[in-house]
Amino acid sequence: MSLALLRVTAALYLVAAGGFVFFFARPRHAGAARVGGWFMGAAFVLHAAAIGLGCREYGGLEWFTLRGGFVLMAWLVAGAYLLVQRFTHLPGVGAFVTPLALLFLLPALFGDGAAPGVAPEVVRHPTLTLHVLSATLGVALFGVAAGVALMYLLQEREVKGKRFGALFSRLPSLEALDTLTQRLVRAGFVVFTVALLAGSVTASVVWKSAWSWGDPQQVASLVIWALYGGMVQARHSGWHGRRYALLTMVGFGLVMGSMVSLKAIPGATRHAGSFSAGAQGGTP
Repeated sequence: MSLALLRVTAALYLVAAGGFVFFFARPRHAGAARVGGWFMGAAFVLHAAAIGLGCREYGGLEWFTLRGGFVLMAWLVAGAYLLVQRFTHLPGVGAFVTPLALLFLLPALFGDGAAPGVAPEVVRHPTLTLHVLSATLGVALFGVAAGVALMYLLQEREVKGKRFGALFSRLPSLEALDTLTQRLVRAGFVVFTVALLAGSVTASVVWKSAWSWGDPQQVASLVIWALYGGMVQARHSGWHGRRYALLTMVGFGLVMGSMVSLKAIPGATRHAGSFSAGAQGGTP
């Protein structure tokens, strides 16, 4: 049932993306952006319902798989955009972010999720729930920041080439895009820091050790945290513009690369969702 809801959700995201892209191509048709926003909001609500139903069907184990991670990330990307739009009123950003949410959701529309069942008690631990949600939200914010950084690079090319044509008029100003990028990076870093702290507490409960240098996922998470933390500090040191936008996109590429590779290789990390053995001191 949750799969059927996700497919309807994907259709709504597709319509929303169409509205935003049409507005981007024809800025005079502001109604297209409003329609895109309405469908984006409807998709976000239906997506939340699908996630709730998926929790009932799979007992929470779904969110420890690559498929479940993409489902949750697509929802949080959509939510992050709706929140950004609420305060910045830059509907053109939707033409770049909504397709990203749809892209994340597509792999979940084919095939089944985790096997139905009751999740181990440790999976329902509050710190683990906080860890999963904050980690996914942090990555979602990094993804939206990468989309805005791409817009910055496109606008900068127009300005430097003195091509003040259609693309220049449709994109927000360089200053607005640069400011939004750094704010999203900073927010993502704060949320990702919460994820690391909650993950350490959970690891202490499950594996009796808050940290393991032998676990690639924990090491990758630390590298990602250090990278974005360095970007936050670099901003205070005067970094901005093109190199900041490029670093934002490279950072998100590293995030997605580590996420996909570690989840796709069986046994690469103990963060696989089977915590019952780990709770007894073994490796899941």
